[in-house]
Order: sequence, then C-alpha cells, then structure tokens
Amino acid sequence: MKIRNVNINDLEKFIEVYISAYKKLNKYFYRKKRNIKWYFKWLLKRDKEGFFVAEIDDKAVGFIACDANWEGFFNEKIGEIHEIVVREEYKGRGIGKELMKKAEAYLKSKGHNIIELWVGEENYIAIKFYRKLGYKEEGKFGEWIRMYKELK
Repeated sequence: MKIRNVNINDLEKFIEVYISAYKKLNKYFYRKKRNIKWYFKWLLKRDKEGFFVAEIDDKAVGFIACDANWEGFFNEKIGEIHEIVVREEYKGRGIGKELMKKAEAYLKSKGHNIIELWVGEENYIAIKFYRKLGYKEEGKFGEWIRMYKELK
C-alpha cells in the first residue's frame, strides 16, 4: 500500500471510495455527486498537505483529510480530522489505521498535541475504531460526538 497526497485529479476516485465507504450507513454523508465534489474541493482547500489517499496497485482504496489550520469549538487551534473513508471491500485490512497514523504524524509535525474529530452518534463501527486508536469521547453537538486524542 502506498499513501500519497491528494490532488485535484483524484476527485472521481474520491467519489467512488466515499460512496462505497458509506454504503452501509444511512446517515452522516452526502448522497449527491455534486455535493461530494464540493466536499472534496473544500477538503483540498482547507489543507492540501493534510489530504491523503491510500492506493493498492494504483487503485484508490481510502482517503483521509486532516486540517492543521482548524479552530476548534473554543476558538483554539487544533488538529482536526474531517474525513476518513475506506472502500467497503477493503475494510478490516488496516488501511484506516495506516491513514490515521499518517494524519496524526502530519498534524504532530505541524505542532499539534491534540487531535479531534467528530463522529455520528450511531456510527458505532467508527466509534469503536477510534477508541481502539486511543481517542476519547468528550462532548456532543446534536447527533455528533467529539472525540480527541493527545499525542505523545
């Protein structure tokens, strides 16, 4: 597996992986391709250096978008993970874990000691995944749970 920075030419690959990743979840995602395109461009604009794609044999199998320029809930600078998606048929192979490691290393290199993400309260598989990686729950806004991790 190779992990590299995303570029604008990865748009169609992102759409495919995004749709596949959310196939079994009925909430928390964009359903229309035009909205997914807008989201991709927004993620790329937020922090181009923090947007990565995982590839196996030149096939995009996962993406992670993090943001070293994010202002948290209390106007503090914080490392933010906006999105992580893994193609359905590649889940359970450690791709998500490797993408999270890449994001954490990137955010740490930008001076962040705390990383946060928001996850849908009914996205039980993702919550379990983040807990296994050392993320803790702290706070809730609507149907979104804030999870954070202190980097060592």
